Amino acid sequence: MLPIALIVGLGLLFLYVVRTLQQYWALNEFKGPWVAGFSRLWLLRANGSGKMNLAFTEVNDKYGPTARVSPNMLITTDPELYKRMHAVRSPFVRSEWYTALRLHPTRDNITSVIDEGVHADLRNRMSTGYSGKENLHMEDDVDYRLLQLFDLIDSKYVSTEKEYRPVDISRLYSYFTLDVISSIAFGQEFGFLKHDDDPFGYIDNLQEFLPAIIVFGAYPELQKILRLPLLKHVMPKSTDKRGLGRVMGFAKERVDERFGEKAIVRHDMLGSFIKRGLTQEQLESETLTQITAGSDSTASAIRMTLHFISTTPHVHSRLVAEFKTALVAGKVSRPVIRDAEARALPYLQACIKEGLRMYPPVTGLLAKAVPPEGATIDGKFVKGGTQIAWNSWGMQRDKEIYGVDPEIFRPERWLLRNASEAEKKRVDKMTETVSLVFGYGRFGCLGRGVATMELNKGIIESLVRYELQPASLSKPFVERCVGFFLHTEMLFRLTRRPDADSAEANGIHASYGDVAALPGAPDS
Repeated sequence: MLPIALIVGLGLLFLYVVRTLQQYWALNEFKGPWVAGFSRLWLLRANGSGKMNLAFTEVNDKYGPTARVSPNMLITTDPELYKRMHAVRSPFVRSEWYTALRLHPTRDNITSVIDEGVHADLRNRMSTGYSGKENLHMEDDVDYRLLQLFDLIDSKYVSTEKEYRPVDISRLYSYFTLDVISSIAFGQEFGFLKHDDDPFGYIDNLQEFLPAIIVFGAYPELQKILRLPLLKHVMPKSTDKRGLGRVMGFAKERVDERFGEKAIVRHDMLGSFIKRGLTQEQLESETLTQITAGSDSTASAIRMTLHFISTTPHVHSRLVAEFKTALVAGKVSRPVIRDAEARALPYLQACIKEGLRMYPPVTGLLAKAVPPEGATIDGKFVKGGTQIAWNSWGMQRDKEIYGVDPEIFRPERWLLRNASEAEKKRVDKMTETVSLVFGYGRFGCLGRGVATMELNKGIIESLVRYELQPASLSKPFVERCVGFFLHTEMLFRLTRRPDADSAEANGIHASYGDVAALPGAPDS
């Protein structure tokens, strides 16, 4: 007679095999790596490779626009499917993947909450604060931090014929975006630019906790284990002296200032959130999310767009010429261009869109769950509960949308080649697709307006002040893709631009129409 333990073990093994086969056959019509049909190990390996953008794009290139990457997950590069899942009345909801984005030890935030009602309520109450409608100094705050960045460069990092001062611009532009988001959110900057340093150890800590978030996304069970009281001490805390915990402490201090008998009242994001009823504990969680999501993605977009422009001479010349022409015509403010003025510069907008297309700032899977009744995708039935992730890198390299050379940085693709209706539709389709890097519908990025303002100002103002040259063309930077792009050793030689540059010298090329600016933050 078989021992009870052996019988139980065999029974559990049988149930595991049956469940695995059920999962495999449920999505068998969607092709993908063979092992992905039976295990999440392929997904874990891709996430942990530091090149997840390339791994997923290779899968979609080989198996089609919607492919299988785990027993219960598909990944898509189809912009129409992406919009269908994100539409306001779509039955698709956030999957368990989003629980990995909970940064606060006890509370969800607007990016991690799965409950549709709670998410909609938070968006409704927070959208005004993100839009800047109640912060009349938002643009001036961005300008001030940008000028502070340039003061830092001028004082320490301008190279000459006699002095070579290479600088890691990946850190500089992270300092800029971090000080911007803290200024407009709390009315007090972190001080990265002031100290020319990371006083919290936050940027270095990113190298550790962002890869962990990606693992938690593939294995939500781990996130649940870490929330157990026994493991509470291993999570970031507001009393920590360095890293995410120290940032959490800074945010908590700023939130605490707004409550009590001597509460500070300011017309900034935090003030807007308080006005609309967010609790003190909610604010601690939301402000932490503002910092991580609102700074790293924008810094990545700025530095990579600058990298592409500075290594493409004709683009650099044409862009500076456009600015100089507008300056002579009195259409550009000094010392910093206004956001509305930047949106009216067609070639600048073309460069920004092309930079976002080449390097979409967010590459996390952001997986949605198929509604319980199931759904038809690519003519195939998909059972309820299946996760569908997006491949932002692959989506922005669709040849049917962007032409035959999607791997090339070519802003001219955004310019109308003639005045025909077909040409307008071509450009409109590209603009619609690249805008998806900011999300869509009820999951659209509330901070889009601030991010595009930083792009509009930071890129052109950097280029008209300095000549940017990569210190090494063979190894321009070190990169890891872990839901965001982490860059280090992005060394550049910066020199002051001579005053002799002019529109006439650089030349202006004709275009049959303006390049529309990316839209600002959604109202809700």
